Amino acid sequence: MASLQAYQSHGRRYYRIVESFRRDGKPHLRVVAHLGRVEDILRLTQQQHADIKVSSVTAGAVTALHHLAQELDIAGKINRALEKQGRRVQKRDGLTVGESMLAGIIGRACAPRSKRAFAAWAETTALPALMDFAPQDLDSQHFWDQMHALPVALLGGIEQAIVREVIGIEQLQPQALAYDTTNFYTHIASTNQRPELPQRGHNKQGRHDLRQLGLALVVDQNTQLPLAHALYEGARSDMRTFAAFLKPVRERLQALTPQPQQLTLVFDAGASSKANLEKLEAGADHYVTAVRPSYQQALLAEAGDHLEEITLSTGAVVRAWRTRRTIAGKERDAVVVFSPQLYAGQVRGLHQHLARCGEQLQEVGLQPRGTPEAVRRRLAQICGRQYLRALVRCEVHSSEQGETQVRTWSDLEEYRRLTQRYFGLRVLITDRSQWTTAQIVEAYRGQSRVETAFRDLKDPGMLATRPQFHWTDQKLHVHVFLCVTGYLLVRLLWRRARRDAGFAGSARNLLSQLARIRSCRIVEHTGRAGRPRVRQQIEEIDSALETLGRSLRALPVLT
Repeated sequence: MASLQAYQSHGRRYYRIVESFRRDGKPHLRVVAHLGRVEDILRLTQQQHADIKVSSVTAGAVTALHHLAQELDIAGKINRALEKQGRRVQKRDGLTVGESMLAGIIGRACAPRSKRAFAAWAETTALPALMDFAPQDLDSQHFWDQMHALPVALLGGIEQAIVREVIGIEQLQPQALAYDTTNFYTHIASTNQRPELPQRGHNKQGRHDLRQLGLALVVDQNTQLPLAHALYEGARSDMRTFAAFLKPVRERLQALTPQPQQLTLVFDAGASSKANLEKLEAGADHYVTAVRPSYQQALLAEAGDHLEEITLSTGAVVRAWRTRRTIAGKERDAVVVFSPQLYAGQVRGLHQHLARCGEQLQEVGLQPRGTPEAVRRRLAQICGRQYLRALVRCEVHSSEQGETQVRTWSDLEEYRRLTQRYFGLRVLITDRSQWTTAQIVEAYRGQSRVETAFRDLKDPGMLATRPQFHWTDQKLHVHVFLCVTGYLLVRLLWRRARRDAGFAGSARNLLSQLARIRSCRIVEHTGRAGRPRVRQQIEEIDSALETLGRSLRALPVLT
């Protein structure tokens, strides 16, 4: 039976409800509820409640990323790199250069925005409490000062140290490495001649009117973790970029594993020029790449009769043919592989171009106005698209009356060659003679992993390289370093979520789920003298999210 009991604590009388029970035959008391002092009981009986204020911030994603960054010691590696160069590690607003960079990395991963908008976002998260800074102090000037203290020459070494730590902790064995390039448009004014990196060129997002930055990236095909990157001028071609990228990155990649001979670089036809292939060191640089099919038309014509079904490790079946050919001045293993998706897209594109060409030729008519030379120029423009130059034939001449006449026809043999001996075929080359055909095809298909990385780095909701509001080359280099390192943290967090918690969603969905874990701060004004009661707790979440949060150390430590 429950009863009311009074007791003393620090000279004050308190009350509680207790009930008696027996343990091993001896009587004991169990506390059912603490009622407090007399005035507390009176307030409860009169239905008076304390003034309670509750505030909450999102905590799960920033806590998980911060724990992971601490495990890799990212801030420490940045600071030690500065110290080794004999530089003083400056502090701004209580944060070292490495800590400021880490705050920026976590911000890029969770909510890409300008440095000026960082403080407003940080106030809604648990990051200031985790890193012990005041959000309003981390304005754009703070980041400018801290980024300015980080030389470009140190970024490659810092990145390599972080990647080596990841490989050691996760016990990874990189083998196939995917390489590719992309570009990001900027709004840097054309009149601003200080930076050399932003240049005009063919922009992959269609913004040819703006200056752009080029980014080369190498990722591990198995884990999609970024292993090395380089920022370069936006107008440089893929072939020149690969040539400049190869030598310095070769040494970094080979230093990441005790067996560098196992590394195989996979890149697409945009970088596989004869000069670049010659720069690959025999026996040291292993590769799988594609070459432009337009340069291998004899090989493609022969391949059509030799394609056979090859079963990949995933169970998928592809049609391919393997042979030895002299390509780019050297005999190499070549694999011609057929892609139904590529074939369908090329045929569809050809038919669309033919339809458009037919409409424009009808507008010209059989007896157009103008001189024969002017009509020829117009027809060359109409039939100048890829494949149409050889497929659609035009003849222009003058009649006895001086009128310009046009005759057009299609080359049926060329159409058959395209649809039966050319479309859908890729030519892969490699020095991995001991690999099976299936392994070569799978390695090249894995090159799409780096394209997935580029999509993530352009995702406006997560990891986006834009917006960036930096106007010097040094700041642009540091900015991209923060973005790529943030991508490394997110991919590693996603990998652990899949492995340890069976998470089945995307990396973006993972951050979204973790952001639902919120930390509440409850302030209770009791009406008595002294400070109000303050306590923290996690908002109610479902069991699945709690399990995910515990596995990734995303649950905040309550004080």
